Amino acid sequence: MEIGKLRHRVTLGRYVAGKDQWGDPITPTWATIAEVWAAVEALTGRLYFEAQATVEQADHRIIIRWRGDVEPGMIVRHGGHEYTVQAVLDREGNRRWLQLMAREVKPA
Repeated sequence: MEIGKLRHRVTLGRYVAGKDQWGDPITPTWATIAEVWAAVEALTGRLYFEAQATVEQADHRIIIRWRGDVEPGMIVRHGGHEYTVQAVLDREGNRRWLQLMAREVKPA
């Protein structure tokens, strides 16, 4: 991986559920973990029907510098899109790069 390919600025984070003062659940709020440079690449896209609703799904590969705090289920925000991290891979095993396999699902 060449450092010059990390040309997209992305935000890593997650939605955190909380409770109000009476113990009732509140709407999840966004918690930013980090802003990092990344290479975002679309892999596939498909359109399918799910419970009578058309859904558009796209799979992406996002490569960032290695971080120890990235895990599946986190959200990557980039260019008005949100991607859910499905897998976190350190392909070379040398803690230099992380490859995030992510999925964006949105109503069409």
